[in-house]
Amino acid sequence: MPGLILHAGASMMCAHPPGRVDVSAPAQQRVFVDGRPVVTTADTLVVTGCGFPAMSLGAPPCTSIQWSLTSTRVLVNGLPALLQPTPPPGFGSGVGVGTPPPNPPMVQIMQCRVWGM
Repeated sequence: MPGLILHAGASMMCAHPPGRVDVSAPAQQRVFVDGRPVVTTADTLVVTGCGFPAMSLGAPPCTSIQWSLTSTRVLVNGLPALLQPTPPPGFGSGVGVGTPPPNPPMVQIMQCRVWGM
């Protein structure tokens, strides 16, 4: 399935505002889109500031995002690039890790020129 190639500068939130999703440190620094490193399966998408309401009851907040849509034809240093199926704003192709049930992140801003498959 084709999608937009996700880059480290994309603006994303977890499903529980004001939680912010960031790439901790891009694993590769050779392939760029829109001036930012392409995010691959080796990267970790970390959530900070998850506002999950049940935190006061002892339920864990979102800690990271597990991305599910990866490229089969576009490889960066031998690793699949992460793909976003629709232009932003929209739900990302991943789920939050830590909170039950898993909820998709919201992609707000990202590059919209480079597609992968």
